[in-house]
Amino acid sequence: MGESSLKTILVHIDDSDQSAHRLKVAIQWALDASAHLIGLYLVPGPELPPSVAALLPADFVDTLQRDMGAAQHAAEQRFRSSASSAGLARVEWRAPAGPPAAAAVEHGRCADLFVLGQRNPDDATPFADELILTALLSTGRPLLIVPHIGIRAMPGQKVLIAWDDRREAARAVADALPMLVRAKEVSVITYASDEETSADVARSTTRLRSWLQDHGIAARVNGYEAAGGAVGESLLSLAADRGCDLIVMGGYGHPRLREVVLGGVTQTILASMTVPVLMSH
Repeated sequence: MGESSLKTILVHIDDSDQSAHRLKVAIQWALDASAHLIGLYLVPGPELPPSVAALLPADFVDTLQRDMGAAQHAAEQRFRSSASSAGLARVEWRAPAGPPAAAAVEHGRCADLFVLGQRNPDDATPFADELILTALLSTGRPLLIVPHIGIRAMPGQKVLIAWDDRREAARAVADALPMLVRAKEVSVITYASDEETSADVARSTTRLRSWLQDHGIAARVNGYEAAGGAVGESLLSLAADRGCDLIVMGGYGHPRLREVVLGGVTQTILASMTVPVLMSH
């Protein structure tokens, strides 16, 4: 990515098979940007404060800690081996203690991009969803979320921007500039809200197109109406029809409680995404 603003890329590493998908994307983008790649080992697990551990059999505690240590070591070896094989120059491993969500926020705030993974529907625990939600709302940094099924192509060649003239969308497009300037094709899709007129949408997209042109990005802009307000489904369908490999969008433009209760674009994308999504809040 040449003189990219992506100088520090943080990638979530755990013990799952999906970890390899995230690492593949993070390594390639770190190579392109000559960035510092940090593997952040975060896993859901039993917290054993001294008061609790004292009540358990010593051999049980020893076995648990030994197994956790072995899993962490194996994950680190996979991370370092993959980074070394790719020829990355700046690599770092972090395995912070304490609650993983808090660690995600603390480390995520000092990174230019945080690569996370969509929850595998076969995973009964909500850990991945909680990690994404916490990082999105609390780090102030863009997230790159990789589908649990992996990727068909390295993201960033054909990019689809979901634009609604909200702060979150503006933040996401600005955060995505290092990718957009290198993309072969950039499309902007906009959906008018109930409060907007077609003239409002036209003015907004004209401003966006002009701003992108100032950065050397020639974007194609289209407006759509989603049947029954199903914007998330429409966005995913358009991305598939156009062969896009990356969606750029704001996350939780509406209050999260409303999205959870009534459904929303963010919820739909996180549940049904088929290509990586760069999301900012």
